[in-house]
Amino acid sequence: MSCFLSHRGESDDAPENTLAAFRLAMERDSDGIELDIRLTSDGFVVCVHDETLKRVAGVPLEIGKTSLAELRKYHPIPLLEEVLSILKPGKHMQIELKGDGTNLLPALKKILDQWDGDKEQLALSSFETETIRSAGDFFPNLPRLLLVDLKRKFGVFPSARQVMDEIKPLKCTGISFKADRDASGEFVNLLHENGLRVVCWGVSSDELGLDMAELGVDAMTNNHAVALRRIWREKKQC
Repeated sequence: MSCFLSHRGESDDAPENTLAAFRLAMERDSDGIELDIRLTSDGFVVCVHDETLKRVAGVPLEIGKTSLAELRKYHPIPLLEEVLSILKPGKHMQIELKGDGTNLLPALKKILDQWDGDKEQLALSSFETETIRSAGDFFPNLPRLLLVDLKRKFGVFPSARQVMDEIKPLKCTGISFKADRDASGEFVNLLHENGLRVVCWGVSSDELGLDMAELGVDAMTNNHAVALRRIWREKKQC
């Protein structure tokens, strides 16, 4: 059964990548949360998607060139440690690594080594091939997913074999692909049979999300994951 992960928290109803959005996901009993992390200029691992605060706060401050204290003057950016502290037992957390992982990965490792929670709740993801490859050296026991728009990368929706050939050098343990109706149950099953985790993102409508769940993906990220999960469960009871 697919897990419905709250994308940047329950971000349809609270500001994305904030404690408010993540707490709402936990209060609503979401299957888990997806979030993005970056490194501030003073070495803090924070949850924010973009390179700057322009979209979410209207100021063009670059995350990697600004201190945590300065960023928090304009937006309530949470530390990863703060989000980990509210993750409930049994709930999943998919951590997207943004940008160059050279300094981010060692900082993340320090945090996770000190966290006393269950590491089996965690997974890592990245669009950057070098970052996801390097993540295997730091976190060999965590699921590591390559984020990818398969149709954009291959020109057409690829076969499972093409995907496996593509990710083999990266030593990752699965993919998170942009939801696409050209995906099939056979595609998902073949990846599963080869020991790979299959997640999808870009669920732009409830109908598309239901189609992906029908294919048997392990998880999907969605801005209102709890509501979509309810629709899915009601559909399966019919």
